[in-house]
Amino acid sequence: MNRKTQVAVIAVLALGGSYVLADAFDLTPGLITTRPVADSAQEYPSIEPIGASDPTSPVFDEEVVVPSTQAVSAAITGFVDDSRLKGDPSVRVTDTLTGEELGALNETEARLPASNQKLLTSVVALEELGPDTTMKTTASFADGTLYLVGGGDVMLAAGEGDPAAVNGHAGLGDLADQVAEQLTEQGETSIKLSVDSSLFSGTDYHPDVEGSDTAYVMPMSPIAVDFGRNDSGQYSSDPGGDAVSVFADALSERGIKADVIDPATAPDNATTIGTVESASVRVWVDLMLTDSNNSLAEVLGHLVGVSQGEEGTFEGAAQATTDILTSLDYPMEGVKVADNSGLSVSNRVTTELQTTILTNVYTCEGCNLEALASGLPVAGLNGTLGDRLTGDLGGRIRGKTGTLITAASLSGYLYTDSGRLLTFSVLVDNIEEGNAPGTRQVIDDFLGTLAAL
Repeated sequence: MNRKTQVAVIAVLALGGSYVLADAFDLTPGLITTRPVADSAQEYPSIEPIGASDPTSPVFDEEVVVPSTQAVSAAITGFVDDSRLKGDPSVRVTDTLTGEELGALNETEARLPASNQKLLTSVVALEELGPDTTMKTTASFADGTLYLVGGGDVMLAAGEGDPAAVNGHAGLGDLADQVAEQLTEQGETSIKLSVDSSLFSGTDYHPDVEGSDTAYVMPMSPIAVDFGRNDSGQYSSDPGGDAVSVFADALSERGIKADVIDPATAPDNATTIGTVESASVRVWVDLMLTDSNNSLAEVLGHLVGVSQGEEGTFEGAAQATTDILTSLDYPMEGVKVADNSGLSVSNRVTTELQTTILTNVYTCEGCNLEALASGLPVAGLNGTLGDRLTGDLGGRIRGKTGTLITAASLSGYLYTDSGRLLTFSVLVDNIEEGNAPGTRQVIDDFLGTLAAL
């Protein structure tokens, strides 16, 4: 089986009513892989086969007839004419193996993407930062003051880190062990402690994200424990301040009295006396896409901005994202990047762009983008598609979802009844308020029609 044939396989096994994916896009360490296994001990994502000890992947047949353009166009017409659709649609469907466009409507019309924006963020994070890059949280000491320096990891554990985890991969307890040992050797038992969050600047939230919308994303910070969430799961107003308080307690438990002072930037003469590292960017992208994690998307955007020489702000992230996609020759006409999560109502993308991204993921070999596909949720199985497209469609669609009050979207890959893999993108905006759930159902029904071709 050649590589393109391997990548085209979405191997779905119906076992006792449960769907197990063992595919080339690496949801699990399966029978076929298309990217190196990094962070091999990672528990995320965790999907176990049910009812079979040795599942066999069906073989993708390159000779399967491609659905006709007439049939796909008819399906698109049926979608657009559905009386339940209360918004403005754009659609594009291509054959994944050949890249041939099978049907499209308004494919260059830029629309509000909602969380489909995270596809753009995935591309720039993987291309600019690199899939194997990790983020360092360091402790630097100078003149009696210890600086807890945020390097972008907002998923720190309060205590010991877990190398088999993504959230909590690195731990402040482990950092405290290193620091306490170094300070004790220097004869230091009482210090001042400050958090250095200078990597990011600007506003806590994108200007479009205000009021109740702030409940869906943490205030931007390059350091946090569990995204700055409290015991009830709500985001703290000061993730960096909370992290340094946790660190102070950890040092106290190790015999170092730490008096927390105001945030400050570590001086040039500060000496690093402790470092912990996050899981890799490829695994961050997995988590961001599968769970549609807004905080992680914005952090990645800010890190990309900094890497490109921009300020660590929403504006810097948007500029860097646009510049990178443009330099990679993606179709950017009409596209507007406002934030990296898709919460902003100022974002605009096209189905042409989304399908181009997905096509590049499929066609590249040994490239950074290979890490993107593994994070796409699987219909009826996990993430934001766990309760959608179930039944006969379960396990046969991987895609990035998106929903706002006036927008609904889904872009990804679909395995047809005949055994052909299609790439699709559906964006609907200007939805009448209260009709987004219904629009999602119309999108799902349309994909059901495509799957039957």
